[in-house]
Amino acid sequence: MIGSVTIHPLFFLAVFLFILIMGMTEFYRISALPEARPLTIPGIITGVILFLAFFLVRYTGANQEIFLLIPAAGLILMVLPMFNQKEQPILSAALTLFGVLYVAVPVSMFNILVYSPYADGFNYQVVLFMFLILWLNDTGAYLTGKLIGKHKMFPRISPKKSWEGLVGGFVMALLVTWISRPLFPGIPIMHLWILCPVIVITGTFGDLAESCWKRAAGVKDSGKLMPGHGGILDRFDSLILAAPATYLTITLLT
Repeated sequence: MIGSVTIHPLFFLAVFLFILIMGMTEFYRISALPEARPLTIPGIITGVILFLAFFLVRYTGANQEIFLLIPAAGLILMVLPMFNQKEQPILSAALTLFGVLYVAVPVSMFNILVYSPYADGFNYQVVLFMFLILWLNDTGAYLTGKLIGKHKMFPRISPKKSWEGLVGGFVMALLVTWISRPLFPGIPIMHLWILCPVIVITGTFGDLAESCWKRAAGVKDSGKLMPGHGGILDRFDSLILAAPATYLTITLLT
């Protein structure tokens, strides 16, 4: 993951396309209902088009009219379920479009974050800062929750998450922000301190949202790609809300 934002834009493209495709595959698999199934292949193709549109505009300076492909693909997704008489077309279209919104849109936003206003061209700083905060926040929350976690946040959704863990993770994130400042010379220090709680809060709720979705689907893990860790969505659920929140915050700050 660190290499994807430090080596070369094409390596970034390969890594994040893999995350998008696998994440959407997992989402569509656990979202299937007896009365309607999402359109997996058309949905993934739409997500890839969305990601590539953002990448080409940022990497090659392509004309932004390429984004017109996105609503066209969305319209096709709404029409295709009507040709399947065995399922409910509206529900099938809704599940398919939600997969694009839930996975493809946040992942595609990394094309914006990796070309942030803090530096010229492809730059690691914003995305790497997000990674560090989310990774160490998870570690701090896990350790604190194990040691002193007594008051559960949302026991119906995620029985192991506690308010003590949330505080412990946030303290760890603040410590990481303070220690890692030299790694991000292009980002104003005040912006780092503002981004830190935004990433922690939205990352936590991104994790809870995925847990809620899995519980509704009756599964423990989104996939089996990484034994002992689950699937792609299990590893990147925090980024789903953190990415758009980070983009919005940076836009407001700059």
